[in-house]
Amino acid sequence: MHILLSALFFALFLYILWLLFELVGDMAVARDHNPWPWWIISVIWSPFASIFILWLFFDKVNDNPGDGS
Repeated sequence: MHILLSALFFALFLYILWLLFELVGDMAVARDHNPWPWWIISVIWSPFASIFILWLFFDKVNDNPGDGS
């Protein structure tokens, strides 16, 4: 039972980690950046710091200026 519970928590941890790195990549692409440098910074430093830096210092690129968003 303990092995199954440990495997479940490990799988959940990997899934949450995957979602964090996916968010970093999506945020970089939305700001017209290559996601690879941001993923590398996330691994070396922190995905939360990368998310915060992208959110604070870079504006999203509006591909369709006529849609009002």
